[in-house]
Amino acid sequence: MNHKALAYQVLIFSAQWALMLVGLGLLSRIIAPSRLFEQSMPFGRILDAGIKALAALCLSVIWLFLWDRQVRFLFYRKKARAEMPT
Repeated sequence: MNHKALAYQVLIFSAQWALMLVGLGLLSRIIAPSRLFEQSMPFGRILDAGIKALAALCLSVIWLFLWDRQVRFLFYRKKARAEMPT
């Protein structure tokens, strides 16, 4: 593996872990304890839980997008190398 590909992999790996840690911190310290809707509203608790779940889902989608980029990079790099005439 050349230096450029290795640097790309380290960058993506670091970004994935940073996003996971930031997301966990956001969810546990800011999003979960906060009350976005009054609990006395008819659907206040449900809306509150739904918005918090949507925030967690968005963080997961971003992480999966980065993981997909990494897998595609590795897959197509190996595929292109296999197709090269020797």
